Amino acid sequence: METATNANIKKTKYRQKEAKNVYGSSQITKSIMLPISAIGKNIHQTIERVIASMVEGKCIVEGFVKTGSVRVITYSSGLLKGENVLFDVVFECEVCYPVAGMLLNCVAKNITKAGIRAESSEENPSPFVLFIARDHYYSSDYFNSIEENEKFIARVIAQRFELNDKYVSVIAEPVPPKDERGIRKPKLQFEDE
Repeated sequence: METATNANIKKTKYRQKEAKNVYGSSQITKSIMLPISAIGKNIHQTIERVIASMVEGKCIVEGFVKTGSVRVITYSSGLLKGENVLFDVVFECEVCYPVAGMLLNCVAKNITKAGIRAESSEENPSPFVLFIARDHYYSSDYFNSIEENEKFIARVIAQRFELNDKYVSVIAEPVPPKDERGIRKPKLQFEDE
């Protein structure tokens, strides 16, 4: 039987993850009211359609909800409230909620003296609008080399949105390609006195 030695153990390299899908799956519970005339054999589709019209393509508390991603998982028995029926619905949807440090694939849409405005290069319509301020990166060669309609990767610094916004506003920083990041800078050496 062989014992584990330091030579057999692989050292893990901490490398930066590439940008992945901006959406994450989320289960949400919501109460909806339907008029009694909407109740019938196709109640599942009716509830799904109502939920979709309420949340898809806009920001809710959980983030931006992707259009066409709502799927009803379960719903309660209806509770009569006057002329309406109240349902508690659990549904699943794809939500975009960028967090600090997350990498996003972007395409530069507008470059001004203030900086770069970019959107998602993978999703249409874009769930976020990304801003990179020129003041912070004016000396960066990579930042200055980005042109309109050019794809690049950005790292999220912060995000902001309000309910019913059509996108999430993101402040980010550009991430240079791997070949530019791999260049080592010379170390500062002190001479002995």
